[in-house]
Amino acid sequence: MHQIKNIAFIFTMLLLYACIKPYDPRIDSNLANKYVVTGLITDTEGWKEVDVSLSSPIESPEYIPVSDCQVKILDDKGNTFLLEENRPGKYQVWMGQEYLIPGTSYQVRVTTPEGEELVSGFDKMSPGPPLDSVYFFIEDIPTSNPEIDLRIMQFYVNLNAEGDYSQYYKWDIVETWEYHTTHSIEYYYDGTHHKVVPPDSSIKICWITRLVKDVFTVSTKSLSQNTYDKYPLHIIDGRSSRLENLYSMLVHQLALSEEAYNYWEELRINSHEPGGLYEKQPLAVKGNLMNMSNPDKDVLGYFYAASESTRRYFYKDIEGIDQTSSSYCSEDDLGMFGWKEYYPREYPIYYYYNDSRDLKILSLYCIDCRLFGGTTVKPEFWPN
Repeated sequence: MHQIKNIAFIFTMLLLYACIKPYDPRIDSNLANKYVVTGLITDTEGWKEVDVSLSSPIESPEYIPVSDCQVKILDDKGNTFLLEENRPGKYQVWMGQEYLIPGTSYQVRVTTPEGEELVSGFDKMSPGPPLDSVYFFIEDIPTSNPEIDLRIMQFYVNLNAEGDYSQYYKWDIVETWEYHTTHSIEYYYDGTHHKVVPPDSSIKICWITRLVKDVFTVSTKSLSQNTYDKYPLHIIDGRSSRLENLYSMLVHQLALSEEAYNYWEELRINSHEPGGLYEKQPLAVKGNLMNMSNPDKDVLGYFYAASESTRRYFYKDIEGIDQTSSSYCSEDDLGMFGWKEYYPREYPIYYYYNDSRDLKILSLYCIDCRLFGGTTVKPEFWPN
């Protein structure tokens, strides 16, 4: 319920913004140019990645990778794993299942090109149960107009951790959806008219995959049982293009140590509290890394370990959601000067004939799905 109230507050503030002069706070930029180290070790065999970057000014955020570092992960059993840089600022190593056992503690050590030593504390991998049920309800939440509600698809998760399991949890969600443009390429003009037979649909269907940025954490420490029902996850509203075709989400349930939970819980609170953007900067949340070469110089980010349980879900044709997302495709009549209105730098000009055989000029958004940020490469897990 608290998440629904927050969503309503956000919609209200968006409407008010149009009538209020934007507030440009003079936030101290002393968070810039600090090292940021992040990484996660799970109990699933595979590539483990550590990210090393520099923080940027709040007023102009950007990702600033730090290359040519020496990065290694250590465990409390005496094992050391050397990481290699596979992309700027991204360091990885393959870890076998025999090294990924709950109860083991892990630490990261980074040596920067300048010789500074960045070291995390040891974080203990806590045991966790299998992911329980993830489900949704169609709900209506209020907007600033008392006569209009917003219909949403609200996801929830149940936690059943009875037994010798952690009392601290975090859920990460990676969502993927398929979307289509309204037209294939059938006719185009580049000084000469062309008809494509059959119509070219190679850039008509795309997929977008992204991490849901919200933080979802819960603790059962104060509860009589190590269970939690109906914890709210993310929301999709009926106007979203994510529900037009097929939508999928990969849910990661992470069993945390108490220290890791406290870090992510503080980030969650900062990201949801009204005014949090200006009163508390999430980057300022204290992590578990230190600069051993310059102890007075803060290191941002967090390195932690967690046992993991994952499951993928697919959703299509959701009953109760009336799809109302708007199209960015524009169709225009050919101007009074015909094709002479178009310069060669604008070629090719795409068009089609509607049911009345009227010629309509198509914007690029009508035919190229990549313009919306997706890719035409179908995910391996996507059904045929």
